[in-house]
Order: sequence, then structure tokens, then C-alpha cells
Amino acid sequence: MTKIMTTTNKYSSKRRECLGGGLALLAMATLSACGWRIRGKVDLPYKNLFLSGSMTPEFRDTLEMYLRVNDIALVKNAKEAELVLEIITEQNARQVLSYNGAGQVTAYRIITRVAFRTFDPSGIEVTPEADIYLARDVDFDQANVQSFDLLVAEYVKSMRVDIVNQLMRRLAAIKKLPGQEPAKTKSSKEDKR
Repeated sequence: MTKIMTTTNKYSSKRRECLGGGLALLAMATLSACGWRIRGKVDLPYKNLFLSGSMTPEFRDTLEMYLRVNDIALVKNAKEAELVLEIITEQNARQVLSYNGAGQVTAYRIITRVAFRTFDPSGIEVTPEADIYLARDVDFDQANVQSFDLLVAEYVKSMRVDIVNQLMRRLAAIKKLPGQEPAKTKSSKEDKR
């Protein structure tokens, strides 16, 4: 009887492994069908960029890291750059979201906003001023003030990464600088007619 039980356990573990693998494949197929994919490199139309404006050192470090990962060189002079990215402002704020019956704060809203614009070295605006705004709601407990400060710092760090990801996608959406539309494309369309 013991022999039969070990055989059954051996087969049931193999069946679970097969089912687990099948479910993973089904999940991947479902996710890929809806357009989901793992974030990788962003295909930027520029090889170098000049970064200017006012931002925190943490935001600058995160942005520079993402640019390096995407093979974009940072130049020291705006005239040498293919694109100038100006960070107009970076704001991190905390708003009171709710109070309890005793008038004590029970939740905060953490806000991060980055305003930016892009232009070519001659000063022609490529992307008008735009901003990326993120907010996260966080519960607050009076007994854990120190851990709350650490939690807020982690939220801000995570939001900074999200904003840089969105900024990189917006830069990738820029196809060509104004005045750089190749005349060949228009004439090649005319030739095909």
C-alpha cells in the first residue's frame, strides 16, 4: 500500500508541474493578446540630448540612467545636441486627504509633478510645455510616524521612476524635428502614383 501512495504522489506532482506550466503559457498568451509586454528599451529618434532645467539630483540621476540605458549620450552644450530637454519644474508635495473624528490626520495624498518641454538646438520648440502628474494615497498612523516617512520616501522614488518612464515614452513619440521632414518621402509618394 505504501508503494501505491508514493507512485500516486509522484504522478500528481508531475501533473501539477504540467498544469502550472500550461497556466503560465495561457497567461502569457492572454497578456500578449491585449498588447501587454515587459518594458524594455525605448526606441528614441535621437542619439544625443542636452538636459537642462531645475530638478532634484535624484530625478536627474534617474533620468540620466534611463537615457544611458537607451543609448542616448548626454552632451555638455545645447548646440551639440540633436534635442534639448528642459525640465521646467519638478514638484513633490503632500496633501491632507482625511481626518478622523478626533481631528487627527488619517491619510495623505502624495503628489509628484514634472513639467518639461523640448526644442532643437536652434530654439524651435518640438514639444510645447507639458507635464506629468502622479498622485498616490497613503494611510497615516500617528503611532508609526518614522515608518510613514520611509513609506513616503519609497512612494516618491517609485513615482519618480514612473514619471521618467512616461517621459521616455513621450520622447520616443517625437518622430522628427520640424524642418527635418525628408523631401524624398513626398517625392517618392508622387513617383508611385
